[in-house]
Amino acid sequence: MLWLAISVALVAALSSISAQPKGELHLFVPCGMIVPFQRLKTEFERQTGIKLRITYDNGVMLVRRIREKGERPDILVAPGELEIQQLLREGFIDPKSVVTFGTFKLILVVPAKNRAGIQSLNDLLKPSVRRIVIADPKLNSVGYYAQQALMNLGLWEKLKGKIVTHWHAQEAVNYVCMGRVDAGIYYATCPFDSAPEKVMSPNYKIVAELPEGSYPPVKVQAGMLKTSKNKAAAQRFLKFLVEPKTQKLLAESGVPNFKAKADSVRTNLKGR
Repeated sequence: MLWLAISVALVAALSSISAQPKGELHLFVPCGMIVPFQRLKTEFERQTGIKLRITYDNGVMLVRRIREKGERPDILVAPGELEIQQLLREGFIDPKSVVTFGTFKLILVVPAKNRAGIQSLNDLLKPSVRRIVIADPKLNSVGYYAQQALMNLGLWEKLKGKIVTHWHAQEAVNYVCMGRVDAGIYYATCPFDSAPEKVMSPNYKIVAELPEGSYPPVKVQAGMLKTSKNKAAAQRFLKFLVEPKTQKLLAESGVPNFKAKADSVRTNLKGR
């Protein structure tokens, strides 16, 4: 009887091992989240034995590489809902797979010299402020949220003649850091904390945080492509993103935790 019990336990253990996801996962990750995802890579591989291959690029470029160039990672990570929603509508991403695993706040940033004397959002109305940059709101989540905030605060119509946009969110950041504009609106920690090497110059100053409630909650998301070649491993990684230990690691690395109701993965970007 003892021999039989041991045999049954051994078979069960071997079955459990063989049922674990294996192989490699390919992730598309925005270049503004290099620091947290390098840490996640180490931890996930240690826990699971699944290898992560990560392609870092601008969020707009990652979408284009899927849509236009036919590249097929297992998972797309996005710094907000806009990029994920675009590929959901176009049928690339499994809607049941999408998870919200982080958030960002919006801040007002100026060049270190701050020649226009900006100390608040209302200062953007001053004649001395000539150019304000945001990422293109039709292509980038950070630009979309920035536009929403300015609209909800009654500033968009008054400021739109001063606003310049850039399709590449990172370049929009560098416009301020290099002193090419008077101010910009960005995420608080992305890329300043989560990919500091992407910031061309340290010559910037954060002067204000945009009011909570002036823009929809920012949902940093990930979703599995329908064409994933390793769906079991992809699902394991998506689950890993919201586990407590991972959430702590993300918060320490520049991606604050998203706290909301159970329906938090639903989109705020209606009709976009």
